Amino acid sequence: MMNTQTLRSARVAAEIPATLLAANAGVNRSRLSNIERGYVHPTDEEMQRLSSALEELIYARAAIQKTAAAVGWPVGDVP
Repeated sequence: MMNTQTLRSARVAAEIPATLLAANAGVNRSRLSNIERGYVHPTDEEMQRLSSALEELIYARAAIQKTAAAVGWPVGDVP
């Protein structure tokens, strides 16, 4: 499971907005911000939800980019 620093780094690297991650994980946006900055220690269940939601969003983003590239839509980096 990710720690809070890894979570933030992965989210930023994947260009996933914090509001989207918070909504998908069922975590309040301000709480996510406090977790990422190290002001609040998340429960194991919260970290599991955040990690899972981030993985799903990264996968969905990649799938959308591949589909867009396949139909000729201009996209940035396609892994």
